[in-house]
Amino acid sequence: MKLYLLFIIIIFCFSAISCTNNNDSAYDWSVEKTENKPGVYWWWMGSAVDEENLTYNLATLSDAGIGGVLVIPIYGVRGEEKRYIDFLSPKWIDMLSYTSKEANRLHLNVDMTTGTGWPFGGSHIKKDNAAKKIRFKKYSVKSNNIFSLDINPDTILSIRAFSPGKNSVNLFSFIDKNYHLSWNAPAGNWEIYLLWTQGTKQKVKRAAPGNEGLVLDPFSTDAMDFYLQRFEKAFKKFKALPLRSQYHDSYEYYHANWTKTLFSFFRKLNGYDLQQYLPLLFSEAISDSAKRIKADFRKTLSEMHFQYIKKWVDWSHQHKWITRNEAHGAPANILDTYALSDIPETEVFGSTYYDIPGLRQTAQKNSEPNLIPLITKFSSSAAHVGGKNLIASETCTWLRDHYMVSLSQIKPEIDELFLSGINHIYYHGNAYSPKDAQWPGWIFYASTHFEPENTIWKDLPALNKYVTRCQSILQNGSPANDILLYWPVQDIWHSYPDILIKVFNVHTIDWFADFPMAKIASSLKHSGYDFDYISDKQIEKVKVENNNLYSGKITYKTIIIPQCTYIPFETMQKLYNLSFNGATVIFQKSLPLSISGFTQFKEKQKEYSSLINSISFTKENSSLTASIGKGKFIIANSIKSSLKNSSIKNEFFPTIDVQYIKRKRADGGYDYFIANLNNKKIDQWIPLSVNFKSILLFDPLDGKRGRAKIRTTENKEFFLQLEPGQSLIIRTFNHEIKKFNDWSYKDSIVKEININGPWEISFISGGPIIPESITSDTLILWSQINKEQYKYFSGTAKYSTFFNMDNLEKDKLYLLDLGTIYESARVKINNKDAGIFWSIPFIKNIASLLKKGKNHLEIEVTNLAANRNTYLDNMKIDWKKFFFVNINYKKYNAANRKSVDSGIRGPIKIYMYSIR
Repeated sequence: MKLYLLFIIIIFCFSAISCTNNNDSAYDWSVEKTENKPGVYWWWMGSAVDEENLTYNLATLSDAGIGGVLVIPIYGVRGEEKRYIDFLSPKWIDMLSYTSKEANRLHLNVDMTTGTGWPFGGSHIKKDNAAKKIRFKKYSVKSNNIFSLDINPDTILSIRAFSPGKNSVNLFSFIDKNYHLSWNAPAGNWEIYLLWTQGTKQKVKRAAPGNEGLVLDPFSTDAMDFYLQRFEKAFKKFKALPLRSQYHDSYEYYHANWTKTLFSFFRKLNGYDLQQYLPLLFSEAISDSAKRIKADFRKTLSEMHFQYIKKWVDWSHQHKWITRNEAHGAPANILDTYALSDIPETEVFGSTYYDIPGLRQTAQKNSEPNLIPLITKFSSSAAHVGGKNLIASETCTWLRDHYMVSLSQIKPEIDELFLSGINHIYYHGNAYSPKDAQWPGWIFYASTHFEPENTIWKDLPALNKYVTRCQSILQNGSPANDILLYWPVQDIWHSYPDILIKVFNVHTIDWFADFPMAKIASSLKHSGYDFDYISDKQIEKVKVENNNLYSGKITYKTIIIPQCTYIPFETMQKLYNLSFNGATVIFQKSLPLSISGFTQFKEKQKEYSSLINSISFTKENSSLTASIGKGKFIIANSIKSSLKNSSIKNEFFPTIDVQYIKRKRADGGYDYFIANLNNKKIDQWIPLSVNFKSILLFDPLDGKRGRAKIRTTENKEFFLQLEPGQSLIIRTFNHEIKKFNDWSYKDSIVKEININGPWEISFISGGPIIPESITSDTLILWSQINKEQYKYFSGTAKYSTFFNMDNLEKDKLYLLDLGTIYESARVKINNKDAGIFWSIPFIKNIASLLKKGKNHLEIEVTNLAANRNTYLDNMKIDWKKFFFVNINYKKYNAANRKSVDSGIRGPIKIYMYSIR
């Protein structure tokens, strides 16, 4: 009996523990996984790596809170040629194998670019598989004149004669064995189009030793097959644990617009011979036929590049590697190409203007809505619609010039990415550097320098912890966007008559900004509606159930078609079928006017007109509505009005200039990530679009949690306080929460304590030399001391002083405000850790650290590395032993630059608040 009772007690305790863990999991930060941590682009300069320094580099990254590396071999360092290792040589493979094993030991992911530098290409690529462009020349010939021309048989693609009202004449049969063409023109005026191809001659940018060579043909699966054979051979000797993924950089195959199978692929895809319409293809006129021929040409290149990337993805999967692809920049439907990869990846280049008080700006304030986050949504939309969980970003590329970037400037850029759906941050970046390299080590030119030699490294773990906490939430659950927003790519392909192809770049965005979709996306975002973009190819896979749209397991409530001229007939048929089965499809202002492309245009246009004419619309308010089966088509003059009249609810946050993104948890609750990237403090009640009974607020800066205040008026609301620059996570629950303390809301200032000094300032670590300690009656910036040892010093200095607290009151908030600091600070009060102040606002609650009477304050301030960088150039020290330019791609020289501010400007105060 005793054994039986003991067994029952054990089972009960185990069950209680299990239940407690299950119930508590939604109240805690998610268990941190490697994927939650930020990663780095990791450049192997000259592939001059060795085992000892690989371990040193990887361990340093791991200790700082980095979760993954992307190996990118690039150019080398002058004077280190003996260390170079040729790409994919047996020794190089050994180093990659060692990297994989060490990274596994340190719980780091390892990804690699399938090549060196960018884009794909290299030493084994000859002209047959290299990127190509089409060239043409037009000749005019009159009736009964003889046209003669010597032909290059190696490059000619087509030569045809065209005359109005007559069939074109293929002139290949008039070329003799000496490759001379002679043709007697029949009656009429003739134009002869000679097409030939030539290599773009582009070479791999920033190639590593052993891989200098031509860029690969980005429209040829045969070229990709050939390219990958070299990797097949090399990887047979790869005996380490598997890599996580292969990586393809953004499309930078400049001027490529041809491949040897294009004519045949075009005919198969479009059903006609492109060679019969060369005058329309190369015409800059805006005739309807010319637009349609160009659109079909662009669609063909899009599909060929899609197949090119798919070949690489399939090959990676055969080796049990996933893929990361930056689809942007390609002349392809980037939604489809992003969706091919396991981890779609975007990038952000340069800095953004944020109206956050105290944030030093380099970008200009834009009077128009910032559209870059809406460009970023192409990658996250492709992932959401395609059922992919991780969405990566090449983060902080050229954020500011070298060593001029602070952690506080990085945070809002990352917050903006989170708000666009990114949840897998990869910093750009970190260069492998051996221990014996002189300061600042080996560095890459287009980087924000996430390296231990840079001063921001000291407090980088705080940023990494912030990113990890946020990503643990943002990688959890599923996207909760209600709307699918169709991308009418055919309107873009039918535009731009003066060019042959159009690329979809993330930096030059006329292809987005100049079309109606941009205004709808911006309006939806600023009105609090959640949406994902969707392509024609993706629409084909959408299903309807209970009047909801399903893309895989992800649910949407409607699809919006921006005002557009052209749409594929197949897409319009699919939209009709979706509506017939219960979906609501909203068209902006009108139905599309025409089917797209040149293929059987007249026949398909008749079918299209017949389909449209079969739909009977009636006026409802300002919209036209047609019932189609179980669903309906709506033609709306105002998209927002149509959405308000539907069951789709919007969020309140954008009306107070707070941005958000939300995800749905498996338990039925929702997680919101919100950020205040503006200059207004938020102090008010907030409704949500979802039902809830209670809310926990999570602060990703320090991990604190607390119950939000809830009230019910017309709607259920929670109370929100949010400072400019601050971000929070809101977690909703459908039941009451009792076990947590209430969130601390500040009310009014009861008292203000100024901390004036005097100050002891000692210098802890950095260079080029450690300055002497000083004392000052007031706060001073050490960079303003007129001595070289202070002006050039980059590193960490400690400011120390004492202050008195006459009285300490319970149930009060005591907030330490450092004012302005350059750039981050670690604070101790009475020898107890008060945390790292690295993001705006530089304020923390220190109530638990204070004591009545005399208190000791220590602030370890770390500045930028820019002043030490200036010292090197002033002293004419040869440190740039690698390709290195400034942010404007000019020769970099920091000599004679004014010292950047370093230290604490303050004022430093303690604010005592009553608690609301």
